[in-house]
Amino acid sequence: MNPAVLRGCLALAVPAAALLCALAAPHDPAAIVAAPYAAVGPGLPLGADALGRDVLARLLAGGRELTLVALLGAALATSLGVAAGLLAGWTARSSGRLLTGVADALLATPPLLVALVLAVSLPGDAAVVAATVCGGAPLTLRVVGDATRGALDAGYVEAARGRGERAPALLSREVLPALAGLVAADAGARFVTALQLATALGLLGFGAQPPSPDWALMIRENLPGTGLNPAGVIAPALALAFVALAVAALASGALPGGASAGAGTGPPTAGRRVRRPWSAARRRSPVRVDRPSARPAEGATLSVEGLTVTDGHGRRLLDGVSLSAWPGEVVAVVGPSGCGKSTLLRAVLDALPDGLRRTAGAVRWRGGTVEPGRSARRWRHRTAGVVGQHPAAALHPLRRVPAVVADGRRVGDTAVRGALTRLGLDPAALWRRYPGQLSGGQAQRVALARALMGDPPLLVLDEPTTGLDPDALDLVVAAIEARRGDARSVTIVISHDREFVHRIGDRVLDLGQARLAERPAELSCAAAPGGAPRADTPAGRIPAPPVGGRSPTGTMRGAGAVVLSADGLRLASPGGQLLLDNGAFELRAGELVAITGPSGCGKSTLLRALAGLRPPAAGHLRVCGEPLPWRVEDRRPARVSAVQLVAQDPATALNPAHRVGASVARPGRLLRGLPQDAARDLAAELLTAVGLDPAVARRRPAQLSGGQRQRAAVARALAADPRVLAADEITSALDPDAGHGVLDLLDALRAEGLAILLVTHDQGLAQRADRVLRFDRSALTPSGQYRTEHHHAG
Repeated sequence: MNPAVLRGCLALAVPAAALLCALAAPHDPAAIVAAPYAAVGPGLPLGADALGRDVLARLLAGGRELTLVALLGAALATSLGVAAGLLAGWTARSSGRLLTGVADALLATPPLLVALVLAVSLPGDAAVVAATVCGGAPLTLRVVGDATRGALDAGYVEAARGRGERAPALLSREVLPALAGLVAADAGARFVTALQLATALGLLGFGAQPPSPDWALMIRENLPGTGLNPAGVIAPALALAFVALAVAALASGALPGGASAGAGTGPPTAGRRVRRPWSAARRRSPVRVDRPSARPAEGATLSVEGLTVTDGHGRRLLDGVSLSAWPGEVVAVVGPSGCGKSTLLRAVLDALPDGLRRTAGAVRWRGGTVEPGRSARRWRHRTAGVVGQHPAAALHPLRRVPAVVADGRRVGDTAVRGALTRLGLDPAALWRRYPGQLSGGQAQRVALARALMGDPPLLVLDEPTTGLDPDALDLVVAAIEARRGDARSVTIVISHDREFVHRIGDRVLDLGQARLAERPAELSCAAAPGGAPRADTPAGRIPAPPVGGRSPTGTMRGAGAVVLSADGLRLASPGGQLLLDNGAFELRAGELVAITGPSGCGKSTLLRALAGLRPPAAGHLRVCGEPLPWRVEDRRPARVSAVQLVAQDPATALNPAHRVGASVARPGRLLRGLPQDAARDLAAELLTAVGLDPAVARRRPAQLSGGQRQRAAVARALAADPRVLAADEITSALDPDAGHGVLDLLDALRAEGLAILLVTHDQGLAQRADRVLRFDRSALTPSGQYRTEHHHAG
């Protein structure tokens, strides 16, 4: 079961208990069993009330009506609010604005005032329900509407649109399950609001009437005798507080998340920075590989000893890992996808996601121990600048770029402009943009500018080169090099790019090919003179498709014919900047065409246009000689699968509410009409083909590394049996072996006619292509010769 749904069910258990407690009442709640305000005694654990009735019996039965009213009000308010919020988020321009306008008008009136006005002409319970709906549904609409608009830009929604899912299925199957935690938390808040309104009306005499057992009525009736039997007032008051707090706490726990590794940075500490200027031609000593016990940790700025991390089942993901970084050093962490590199850094920062916990080990900063919990959060905020593996998902979607970079610090526009300029970004072009309007490479550098703005003593970078062109990469290297030699700072970098590691790393911590628990001895971080990073030993290449001329997608195809042609293309960015003018190209069966160009030039926009997700301003598109509408919604079901997109960002590629196997199997069922069992078998086969354990099908995306999610997204696109695969940086989060394995698989599928349009900044990967097209000044121009040695004709 989805963890968010599970927590929501636990929240429902509290009002359910309040409803059922009446069955345990020792007496009839209306029966007089003692003198008025009788003290606590045998048979009367809480004494008697103003009429001599058993306080305990009335307490156990007193939550029934209040709880029922609150549940009804919360259910109606949440249901109406969620439905209206989904509609408002989906139709942001027309009815969405009307709905949010009505919601804002209703929010201007206090719910209690609405309840009091309605209570004059309606029964108290009906007034509570109506006031909860009038005051709560608009709040739910605004929250769900904003969340829906954000989800529509997520990779898993794009993938669903790309396979032809219509609006009802998108909202009910993709968006709503992903917002389950948010909806559960909102329902809890509506329940608490309704409970408060019912209690307030009860205390004012508009609620339950005597002799009904009711907590609010108990408080009102017994208030005059508080001095004689305080339990008559205190007990129902505590019961109300307990139910409200328990539901609120459990429901808010259904929100997705966990500690974030992207902590802000504090102000710089005192001390003079010693800078060593960067020169591309500067000769450096070889990068050193960590070896056990080669150097003691004394004097290290950052020292990590015996770090052990386990999951919810007690399995060790990290086992006794040690790491040290000395003043001014840049330490690189390398290893295959899924080996625990990001988990290691999150554990050091005490920012592990839900389900993982640090069970052993110590973290020391400048000789002092960093204790987990509040102490670690304060240290992280004060000391660390962090750029996570998926920076686009970590940037605040409702803040413009300057506010994102400043991140709450008191810095002027000049400092923000300087930080952006040093990383090759044009402040004037980005100044009014939101993170959702940035390319992957731009978002990467904006996140790095934010982390560097505070000049943090500890800089942690997780795959900082993803989506960067060579020029932008040089600027990132320069920013890291500027910190080298500073006696008060250290930098920890995770990367799959070995050339980048050689350029910036003083030492390398190689997590190796095996599971960490099996090779703890190789994980001690100690410097040894000389040496270079050891090459990864092959961990098993992704298996090629089964022999016999048939791929995992199952369809035989010819080769060499033109499968996709586009002409007259005119593309613009969301901000209106012209990206491509009168572009044209062809793609043949079995051909691999690479698209290169600087970050933000329009490469990803082109792929989305071909997939039908972001139609161009002008142009014509043909697939296999037949015109293809630009909007995926206008394409016939048989043509929807023709072009499938694998988006750049693996963080949002898979729906967090669905298991991986269900996500990969969905295109097979929808586009190929496969039965459920056949679609599930196809998903397992494709996951194996991209180098993942079939057991991954039972996991949720949060349990996968970025590289594993990226490969699962490739498997999902192949499940649609496309003629053209539009692949956007599909190896950016993969180690070399896994990346080559995915490409080997695609080469085998190309032999059967699959055409691939590949966006990449990797020059080595571009050299593998038959042709290279480059974005250059709003034009798409050839940049290389057609290669004939691949497995296709023409």
